[in-house]
Amino acid sequence: MKQGLKEGDSKDRIIASAQQCLSEKSVDKTTLSEIARRAGISKGTLYYYYPTKNDLVFDIAGIHMAQITEKVFAMMETGDEHPTWEEVLGTLFEGLLGSKTRSRLHLYLINESLSGNPALKGRLESTYGQWFQLVQDGYLRMVGGRRFPDGLARLLVAVLDGLVIQSVTCEDRLEYRKLAAVAASLVTGVGCGAVGNSGAEAV
Repeated sequence: MKQGLKEGDSKDRIIASAQQCLSEKSVDKTTLSEIARRAGISKGTLYYYYPTKNDLVFDIAGIHMAQITEKVFAMMETGDEHPTWEEVLGTLFEGLLGSKTRSRLHLYLINESLSGNPALKGRLESTYGQWFQLVQDGYLRMVGGRRFPDGLARLLVAVLDGLVIQSVTCEDRLEYRKLAAVAASLVTGVGCGAVGNSGAEAV
């Protein structure tokens, strides 16, 4: 570790450099050596924190997910009036789909897990669990007292997964707000009105 750098500083620099590299090229073409060079640290220091590229990729994906969760929950808790489902889902969709880097990381993790990496497969399952929990927690925060139906929550997560693939493979830009309006209609069963107990009963 370079003299004068604290442990937290080194890790932050690794994350920042990795995100910069991944915004410019695919995960496969990004090397740990390049990340270490951009971070201004030795490869030994990088390997101390992240023995493999998969460890680093998964950590970055987790950071992105935490940022999205914080943004969605902050939206739910701002002001006296509840946001609409369309507004909440629009924020969620844009957070998950609006970053090419985030989408590429997710597809990379899927590919690696399908290639026979059991450890990574387990961590990817954990990511899906986080998405599922985000939907459940968001629903409880907005309406309270009633759990979001598991089948509908899993369907929504599956839709998000498919949209992540489209965001990477399709040239056309996804229209998050229109997609959110359709998803909100599915969630409430009564269109995209303001969230309340009546919306919960309609599910």
